[in-house]
Amino acid sequence: MSSDNTIRLLLIHDAPNEAQRLVSMLHNAGRPNRAQHVASEAALTKLLQEHTWDLLIAAEQSNQLEAASAIRTINKLQKDVPTILLSERGGAQAVVEGLKVGARDVVTVDEDQHLLLVIQRELTALEERRKARLHDRRYHATLNRTKELLDSSKDAIAYISDGLIVYANDSFAERFGYKDRDDVEYQPLIDMLTDGEQEDAREFLRQCAIRNNEVEAQEWQFTAKTTGGTPLPTKAEVLTTVYDEERCLQVRIAASSGSTEELEAQLTEAKFRDAATGLYNRQRFVQLLESAIQSAAGSQRTGGLMYIEIDRFEESVQQILGVAGVDDLHKKLAELLQGNVRRGDVIARYGENSYCLLMPETTPDSAEARARELLQKIADTIFEAAGKTLHITASIGISLLSETSGNADKVLEQATKAHQQSLTNASGNSFTLYEPDSQQQDDADTYHRARVTQALEAGNLKLLYQPILSLQGSGEKIYEVLVRLVDGKEELSPIAFLEALGDAGLSTKMDRWVILRAIKAAAAQIAKGVEVSLILHLTAASLTDSSLPAWLGVAFKASKVPPKAVTFQLRAEDINSNLHASRDFANLVQDMGCRVAVCHFGTGLSPFKALEHVKVDIAKIDASFVREVQDEGEDSETLLKLVGQLKTIDTQVIVPHIEQASMLPTLWQSGTDYIQGYYVQPPGDDMDFDFSLD
Repeated sequence: MSSDNTIRLLLIHDAPNEAQRLVSMLHNAGRPNRAQHVASEAALTKLLQEHTWDLLIAAEQSNQLEAASAIRTINKLQKDVPTILLSERGGAQAVVEGLKVGARDVVTVDEDQHLLLVIQRELTALEERRKARLHDRRYHATLNRTKELLDSSKDAIAYISDGLIVYANDSFAERFGYKDRDDVEYQPLIDMLTDGEQEDAREFLRQCAIRNNEVEAQEWQFTAKTTGGTPLPTKAEVLTTVYDEERCLQVRIAASSGSTEELEAQLTEAKFRDAATGLYNRQRFVQLLESAIQSAAGSQRTGGLMYIEIDRFEESVQQILGVAGVDDLHKKLAELLQGNVRRGDVIARYGENSYCLLMPETTPDSAEARARELLQKIADTIFEAAGKTLHITASIGISLLSETSGNADKVLEQATKAHQQSLTNASGNSFTLYEPDSQQQDDADTYHRARVTQALEAGNLKLLYQPILSLQGSGEKIYEVLVRLVDGKEELSPIAFLEALGDAGLSTKMDRWVILRAIKAAAAQIAKGVEVSLILHLTAASLTDSSLPAWLGVAFKASKVPPKAVTFQLRAEDINSNLHASRDFANLVQDMGCRVAVCHFGTGLSPFKALEHVKVDIAKIDASFVREVQDEGEDSETLLKLVGQLKTIDTQVIVPHIEQASMLPTLWQSGTDYIQGYYVQPPGDDMDFDFSLD
């Protein structure tokens, strides 16, 4: 922040003279400021809600308002106001304690030069964060506008990556006789052409990609075929472009005349409504949420989002009412929710058993009061559905919309986290307001998210392959696929960033990027006569991505890699947190012929409990068990007991982190199926390991 800017300053100090001295000191140092003394938590809350503030300076020990309470209030309201503590104590202990409660720094009283340098650093960082949030909002707004234009265009538009249709609008699907674009996406474009033209089309698209022309469209005339096999002469324009942060080709077919504006409006309205309840659907709600975030960022108003989910939906509703009855119940619940909205509110059906309520203007207290009232109304209502009556309860997670909200994904993530916290605190019929642990974590999250996004866009990612050796002589050539972000000379794991961020959109995008490129590499090996198998890690976001199994089917077909050559690896903690989704995903991919593995196995209180619900083919022991033996000299009894228990339930075992040959005889005798680690081979750029045991 420029020294010419006036600082909006909050002060917490019991001594008026000292507070005034700080204000004068800043003025004398050329830092003009508008200071406001704060004497209570209520006053602080009011000030934060009414104005934008640049800095809070607080005495470490204040009788009027504790500094820790002030920081909690700032975090609760999700305001970006860096806090500096003034301490009478010298030494590191005061600094450590201050940083733990969320202060940016702790300065000893009367060390004015130190204080001025800290203030300058924090104001500069604040300005950079504000700029980053502004650019992030503009970027997402541009993306949303572009997506809306594509979705609503009468022209048939598709984006092609590696021969697959990664996006198609409804006009494209309709032109070729498909019901909707879901039936088209992730199909090879070549398959939609008549047989005699496929080879020429493949070469044409390859040349378009090589030319990398983003300005002048290439004309393409071909004969497509409809879903019924009818030849369809087609004229299109092809450009090289970027879609969803990936290099691809845009294929555009000009619209035919004939549709009326009235019909277009009806189709658009139907597209944005949930068929069962008539409420806005998820797609439309996310758009409206983005708009609300933009409005909140440009004003001092605080908005709010409620994520509402029916408690124990499967056992309390689904098993009792059946499919038809569930739809009937949702209609009744939607009517109740719709009857409790206020002016400006937006209610939508977000998922199978979840709803979202957007409140463009609210306060934390008001949002909590409304959640409490809404939960009581749901619990007091007798719902009639499918000839039966039943009581249900719900739980709510609340997230606020403010200057720090960023985008819809972040706000929804915060609301769902708060919902999970409400279930942790109670068995149901409860609510929780999201409160970040500290503002510093938000800064780190923004930084890591930007690094991963930039790497995907710039192609600064690479795959490594680490061999997994069979101890029992199965002859399998298995590699675990690892992804690395190339940052200068450093190679980092973006998966670690993503799992910490909890960014579902970015995580699923990364997973699909890895899957496509890994199976492409496997296909090259298979073409050379080398039958390799891959272990691919999936983040938690992919477990709840209902479109992934169908996408995988298309990817396997396009690459000609048999599903049996791929094992999907899930973290034990992700399975425990998403038990139903993990079970459903495992069943679907195992039906395809894939295997499912769990890593970090053995952590938690009851590691085998999840395996009663989710059938896994392979379990990779958590590396801590191996380190206890190799690095800390403990006996191998615990490790071998875990291996033995897995073998009794017919689950194959991988023991990772093997660095010493001395462990091999013991593991072989225990029935361990596979070993992995630097003793076998570090991760490498190629699948070239000699799997011979000689």
